[in-house]
Amino acid sequence: MRYLSLNARVIATFIAIMLPSVLSAQEVIQSELVQVSSSWARASVGTMRPTAAYLTVVNTGEQMITITGVVSEIAGRSSIHETSVSAEGVGTMKPVKEVHLSPGGTLEFKPGSYHIMLMELNEPLLEGASTSMSLMFEDGSQKLFSVPILSIGARSADAK
Repeated sequence: MRYLSLNARVIATFIAIMLPSVLSAQEVIQSELVQVSSSWARASVGTMRPTAAYLTVVNTGEQMITITGVVSEIAGRSSIHETSVSAEGVGTMKPVKEVHLSPGGTLEFKPGSYHIMLMELNEPLLEGASTSMSLMFEDGSQKLFSVPILSIGARSADAK
């Protein structure tokens, strides 16, 4: 009888240790729940001055998604920033460590709001060309997307 209860304890311990691993393997990968559209970046003035990229991100899933950063092949440094305007009308821009996207939610990265800063450019961003970037997520996954480069004065993806 003691032998069976010892086996039962061993099996219960094994299940308790392994079950979280099995359940986490079934979790949805955050990057697979995201759709990226309307991406674009402003052409740069050479490589010494930073520029910005914009896009729309949609969470098609049923769980909160956390975007933790961005990687760009064209920039030595890239990060998510947010622009805000104080009650006195003074605009400020600051880096953001993460952005949360609610289930079914849409987040528009646009001028005067969230945007991707591209700094330490490896080469100039030339109007008419394109580059690629990847959003990074809390679970370690990434979403690769293409970014067409528009004019320096562009204000939206529809700019010609």
